[in-house]
Amino acid sequence: MTRRRSYDAHLGLHTASLTVAALMLLPLGWLLLYAWRLRDRADAVGAFWSAATQQALWNGVTLAACVSAVCLLVALPIAWLTHATDLPGRRFFRAVLNLPLAVPSYVSGFVVVAALGPKGWFQQLLAPLGVERLPEIYGFSGAFVALLFTYPFALIPLQAALSRMNPAQWEAARSLGASPTRAFFTVVLPRLRAAIGAGALLVSLYVISDFGAVSLLRYESLSYVIYVRYKSLFDKDEAIFLALLLAIVAVVFIAIYRLIRGQSEGRGERAGRRWPTIALGRWRWPALIYCGAVLAGGVGLPVVTVGIWLVRGLGQGNEIGNVSGELFNTVTVGVIAALITVAIAVIPALLGRFGGPRASRVIHAATHIGYALPGIVVALSLVFFAIRYAGPFYQTAALLVFAYVVRFLPLAVSVLDDDLGSQSPRLYEAARGLGCRPIAAWFRVVIPSAKMALAAGLLIVFMSVIKELPTTLLLSPLDFSTLATRIWALTEEAFFTAAALPVLLLLVLAGLALWFRPDVELRTRRQREGENH
Repeated sequence: MTRRRSYDAHLGLHTASLTVAALMLLPLGWLLLYAWRLRDRADAVGAFWSAATQQALWNGVTLAACVSAVCLLVALPIAWLTHATDLPGRRFFRAVLNLPLAVPSYVSGFVVVAALGPKGWFQQLLAPLGVERLPEIYGFSGAFVALLFTYPFALIPLQAALSRMNPAQWEAARSLGASPTRAFFTVVLPRLRAAIGAGALLVSLYVISDFGAVSLLRYESLSYVIYVRYKSLFDKDEAIFLALLLAIVAVVFIAIYRLIRGQSEGRGERAGRRWPTIALGRWRWPALIYCGAVLAGGVGLPVVTVGIWLVRGLGQGNEIGNVSGELFNTVTVGVIAALITVAIAVIPALLGRFGGPRASRVIHAATHIGYALPGIVVALSLVFFAIRYAGPFYQTAALLVFAYVVRFLPLAVSVLDDDLGSQSPRLYEAARGLGCRPIAAWFRVVIPSAKMALAAGLLIVFMSVIKELPTTLLLSPLDFSTLATRIWALTEEAFFTAAALPVLLLLVLAGLALWFRPDVELRTRRQREGENH
């Protein structure tokens, strides 16, 4: 009887996981099916090879390469300085220098235009000095500056790699007479290659699929061209094939990222003790100035720019507008989507903990497809699917929430995977020994023990949902507006004063979610140390 119950529970878990995987594959599957069944697809296929498409693709790849290279140059010194040196306030910098994650690309685009544009406040500050005009910020240069706010995607893998690195080899190099600089370049840097590659690819994946910054700064990358074709009367089918092209590029990026991560698995180090504090000497204050400058640009510049435009608008008597409806919609859809996403994420996370390795790998790959696809691709595929086969759900909140689940389920699954994988198996075994069925043991012992990971998953998904623009823009119900869509509409028309308040509210919401995110990795490390003792 006990074996029968265990078999039924695991069969149910596999069935539920397969159902989740099938739903997550729906956007990509429908995109491929629609392109295959399209009758008059000669012109649409021709969009693949047109000069405009090739140029848009080249624009996106070039922008991704340049932004990722500079983000790595910014992130690498910060990761090292905040991990193992006597930098003043290094714990503070280690936390707050990740806050630019709370800045969506369309907000950073707003900041670039409002601060560095022809009538921006930076231009007005320089006017008394005789500087009549700043360099043109529309096009590549503006999009490049706006997307530098993505450097935390490169910083976080580096921080994680350094936290796992054992300092023994560093100390051996120092004892053999190597200077701190030489020891860093000969010992530490080679062991960060996987983290550097992963960070570069994460930044590139974000940039290649970005829509907000490139649209505001009029840089024709592939995602922007897809949106323009979809909104036109005659090029909707071309938009499908261009979305497929962007999906292929994104999947190639994520495959390379997976390959790099797979090569580094099994080679991870677990520090037996903390790193020694390395004295910076005369470089201590220049390092502090560097970290302060990055913080000022990544956090201070958006806040100051938004504040200036808000105060300027109030002083001139301009209408700021009432955004209470958008704020309510943003919080409501963010909370609902986060709760549903985390609840669904429990299923593949449990499969990874209690299912077979092959099945869990297949399911996890399927559930991660949505995050590999750009938001505009997911949204476009669901628009066409709903029009053909799910008419009652077209332009409804249910379809919008489903799109959010597809996009951000991997974020919650990853957090839960790490936590469930680190739990002691004795908890589950004890519950089973006391007579609990497998399902009862999961819900009474395993899942409650992961409450910090559940909270972290909720906050991560919430922060991602409230920032998402293309999915919200294409799938929102009629007369449904969020802070993201309101900001985009106002900044497209250069109404910076009216956009200042929703931008500030969105930054506050996303910043709070990021700031109060539970440190699951720290909790897991303490739990392991307690078990070892």
